[in-house]
Amino acid sequence: MSQFRSEEMCLVQLFIQSEAAHATLQELGKGGSIQFKDLNSDKSAFQRLFVQDVRRCDDMSRILRLLKGMTESEKMKPRPNNEVEVEHLHELHDQLVDMEKELKDHTGSMQQLLRQKIELEEHRHVLREGAQWFQQAYSRGVSFTAPQTDPDQGVELTGMEEGITAGAPRAGSVLGHIAGCIPTANIFDMSQTLFRATRGNMLLKHEEINAPMYDPTKPEEEVAKSVFVIFFSGERSRIKIDKIVDSYGATKYRLPEQVPQQDEIVKQVDERLKDLSMVLEKTRDYRRGKLENILDNIDPWMLHVQREKAVFHTLNMFNYDVTHKCLIAEGWCPTADMDNVRDALRQGTIRSGATVQTVLNVVKTRETPPTFFRNAKIAQGTQSIVDAYGMARYQEFNPAVFSVITFPFLFGVMFGDIGHGFMMAMTGVLLVLYEKKLEHLANDEMFGTLYKGRYNILLMGIFATYSGFIYNELFAVPLEIFGDTAWCSGELDHSNSCLDPNSAAMGVNVTTSLQKWMRRDIESAYHDGTSTGKEVVWEVYPFGTDPGWAHTANKLNSVNSFKMKFAICAGVVQMVAGVCCKLMNCLYFKDMITLYFVYIPEMVFINSIFGYLVILILVKWTTNWDATYILNNSEVVHIPQVYCLDDLSNKPCWTAPFHADRSTLPIYAAELDKLPARMWCMAKGVGTAGCAVFEWQGKVIVEGNGYGNNSYSDASLFNAEACSNSIDGCMLYKQSPPSLLDTLIKMFMEPGHVPIDNQLIPGQGGLQAFLILIAFVSVPMLLLPKPLLLKAKHQKAKRGSFHPVEEMPLTADDDSAGRRESDAGQHGEEFDFSEEMVHQMIHTIEYVLGCISNTASYLRLWA
Repeated sequence: MSQFRSEEMCLVQLFIQSEAAHATLQELGKGGSIQFKDLNSDKSAFQRLFVQDVRRCDDMSRILRLLKGMTESEKMKPRPNNEVEVEHLHELHDQLVDMEKELKDHTGSMQQLLRQKIELEEHRHVLREGAQWFQQAYSRGVSFTAPQTDPDQGVELTGMEEGITAGAPRAGSVLGHIAGCIPTANIFDMSQTLFRATRGNMLLKHEEINAPMYDPTKPEEEVAKSVFVIFFSGERSRIKIDKIVDSYGATKYRLPEQVPQQDEIVKQVDERLKDLSMVLEKTRDYRRGKLENILDNIDPWMLHVQREKAVFHTLNMFNYDVTHKCLIAEGWCPTADMDNVRDALRQGTIRSGATVQTVLNVVKTRETPPTFFRNAKIAQGTQSIVDAYGMARYQEFNPAVFSVITFPFLFGVMFGDIGHGFMMAMTGVLLVLYEKKLEHLANDEMFGTLYKGRYNILLMGIFATYSGFIYNELFAVPLEIFGDTAWCSGELDHSNSCLDPNSAAMGVNVTTSLQKWMRRDIESAYHDGTSTGKEVVWEVYPFGTDPGWAHTANKLNSVNSFKMKFAICAGVVQMVAGVCCKLMNCLYFKDMITLYFVYIPEMVFINSIFGYLVILILVKWTTNWDATYILNNSEVVHIPQVYCLDDLSNKPCWTAPFHADRSTLPIYAAELDKLPARMWCMAKGVGTAGCAVFEWQGKVIVEGNGYGNNSYSDASLFNAEACSNSIDGCMLYKQSPPSLLDTLIKMFMEPGHVPIDNQLIPGQGGLQAFLILIAFVSVPMLLLPKPLLLKAKHQKAKRGSFHPVEEMPLTADDDSAGRRESDAGQHGEEFDFSEEMVHQMIHTIEYVLGCISNTASYLRLWA
C-alpha cells in the first residue's frame, strides 16, 4: 500500500568500523534503503574527511569522458556482454593518468602532423593554380620582380587589369605578388577591402578548390577553400595587402615566378606529403590500438568510478567517534527494509574482514521523516510530475495514484483523435517493449524525458484514441464506424431511409427539405391515422458523436461546446478527488480541526459552484428538448411524444403528425379550431411531427410557434393569471436549451432569479441563492476557525502541565497534533499565531483562485 501512502520510516544510527565503512556502504548502496543525514553540515566541502577521494573520482571521470570521446571520434563501439574486472581505485587512477598523458601527447603530435599535411596540400594547390596564372601573364609580356624597397622609386600600376585582359603586351611592368589559401566565404569581403585600400591598384585572381579541405587551426572541421594570387606594385601596397590578407584568416605560401623553381618546390611538397601520410597512418594506428585495448573497459570503469564517488560522498556525511576508530552515521530507513539493511551490514563486515560487527540502533525522534513512495514503474513518471508541483508530507495520501489515470485522460480529451492517438499509443508500446534495450539512452536529456515518461505516453495514446472514438474522428475526418448518422436530411437521403409513411400520406415531400431531423419511429406511435398510445422513439447514435454534425453549418460550435463541457466535467472530478485526499489524511491522522474547518469548507465551496455547474451540464445533456415546454411563462412542463387519441383523453399528448393545417386533423379538429390561431406550431404548408397539447385548469392549450416571436415570452401578456381568466392569456411553446455560461454569470449577478427560459431544475433560483450563500460562508470558515482553534489549543496546553517536547515519544495518535510544529524539522518549535494565520490566508486565497483558474484552464483544454 506504499503507493497510496508514504512508507513508514524510522531514524537509524550506525556505528561502523573504519576499515569496514567502504565495503558496508557498497552493500547498502545495492539496496538503496537508507537516506543518510549530513552530520557535517557545519563544514565546507574542503574540510570533509574524504574530499581527496572525491577529487580523485572527479579526475578519473574527466579522463574517462575524454577517452570515451576519443573512441567515439574513431567510431569504435564496445563489445557487449564482456566481463571486465575492475582494479583497485588508486591503481586505476594511476593507470588512467598515464594513459591520458600518453594519448594526449600522441594526439597533439598527430594534430601537428595533420596541420602540416593540410598546409602542404594547400601549398600544392597554390603552386598548380599559380603556375597557370603566371603562364598567362608571361604570354602577355608581363615581367615580375620583387617590389622596390624605396617607395619613391616604385613603378605606378595603372590600367593593369585592362592591359592584361585586352592581351596587349606591357613590357617593363614590375609587379609583386602574394599567394595563398583562404576560406571561400571570405573571398568577396577580402576583395572589397583590398580594392578600397589600394584604390583599385591591384589584381586578385582566385579559384575554388574542388577537393574537401580542412582548416589548419582546426583539422577536424571541413571547410571550402580557394586559392588566390594578388598582383600589386610598390612596397606600400605590399604592406597593406599583407595585413588585410592576414586579417581574413588566409594562409600565405611561397610562389616563385620561374617555372623551374615552381617545379622544384612541387616535387619537394609531394615528397613531404608522402612522408607525412606514412607517419600519420602509423601514429593513427598506434593511437587506435591503445584505444582498442581499453575500449571494453571504459563503461565498466565509469560505472565503478561513479559508485566509488557516491560512496566517498556519503562517507563525507559521517562523523568519527572520539577514538577515531569507527564512523557514526544517521539516516532514514523504511521500516519494511530493516531486515535487508541488517543483511547488507553483515555482508559489508564479512567483505572487509573487520573484527567488529556494525551496530544498528533505531532512534526515537520527533523530526518529520522524509516522504518515500515505493511506486511501480507505471506510476513513476506521474509521480515525478506530481512532485514537481508539491511533495506530499510524511504519511499523507499520494495524489499520484489517481493522477496516473486522470492526467492521461485529460490529455486524451485535448488530443482526441483516433489516428493521432494510435500513433502515440504505438510509440508508447515500442518504448515499453524495448525499455531494457533503450535504458542506456536514458542519460540523454531529450530522449531521457521521453523514456522516463514511456508509460504516460502509452496511457495518453490510449485515452486519446478513446476520445477519438468519442469524437468519431480519424485525422480530423468524421467516420461512421458505428453505423449511419441518426440525422435525416432530404438533400442527403438518397436511399429514402428517412421517409415516413405518414409524411407521404399527408403530401409532405421531405426530399426537398433542407432541414435536418433525427430518425424516429413515428409509424409505431401513429398508424393508419390513429394513435397507438406509444411514445415516439428517437434514434440515437450508438457510440460517440454523431458524424452527421460534420455536414452542418454549426458543426464547430456544437463540437466545441461538447468538448468544453466534457473537459469541465473531467476536470472538476479530478479537483474534487484531489480535495478528497485531504479527507484521507484527516481520518488517518485523526485531525478533526482540519476535517471540519478545512476539508468541509473546501468541498462546500467547490461543489456549490463548480459541482453545481457539472450537474447543470449533465441535466442539459440528458434532457429531451423536443419534449420540454414553457407553460404560461411561469413553469416548465414535459410532454412526451405520444399522439392524442380521438377524444383527447390522454392529454398531455401531441397532435397527429404532418398536418400543416389544424383544420385537417382527425375528430378533435373541431375542438382545436375554437382556440386562438396562434396556438399552432406548424408554419403554413410545412408539416412536422405534431404539436403538443396540454390541459391546465380545464383549459386545452396547444403549442404555438415561438421561434422569432418575442411576444410569446412576454410575461405581461401571457401568464398564469391571464390564462386563468381567459384562453387568450395562455401560451405553450418549446424551451430552447439555455446557455450555461449565462446561467453561471447571472447566478452571481442576479442571485435568486432565474428566467423561465433558462430554467433547468425546478426551484433553480432559490437553489442558486442558497449555493451562493454557503459558498461565501465557506470562505471565512476556511480562513478563520483553524488558526483560532490551534491558538486556543496551544494556550490550553501551556496552562496545563509542562512536558519538554524532546522527551515525548512519537506515536501515531499525537503525530497530527505536532505536525505543524514538526513540519520545519524543529524540536519544540513555539506556536506562532501570526505565522499560522498567514499560512491559512495564503491557503484560502490559493484554493479559491485555484478553483476558478483551473476551471478556466479546463475550458481551454480542448483547444
